Amino acid sequence: MTTTTTTPNTKTETSTPAARNPFEGFDPMAMWTRSQDMFRDLMSDAIARSQAFTDHLASLESDAFARANSAVTAWAQLAQDSLEYGAKLSAEARKVGVETAKKLGVSA
Repeated sequence: MTTTTTTPNTKTETSTPAARNPFEGFDPMAMWTRSQDMFRDLMSDAIARSQAFTDHLASLESDAFARANSAVTAWAQLAQDSLEYGAKLSAEARKVGVETAKKLGVSA
């Protein structure tokens, strides 16, 4: 509101300050858009981290499978060697038994 008063030699003007709008900085649509952008960024980051985590787990799983396969191969080789060694020992024991019986003069 502006008031003007005039006198013969001077003119004075007074004005009252306009009331400040308390909601001047409040923009709900901008806040909504900003929150949606932040949520979208959060979700895309979470998905990227999840993908990186599953890729890392896949590489660990692949390494574990390769180690397990190698261990099974080694166990199979050990079992085969053990069977061959057992067969050799059995044949040697029969041979020693027959030779001992011949030395003792036992005939069949």
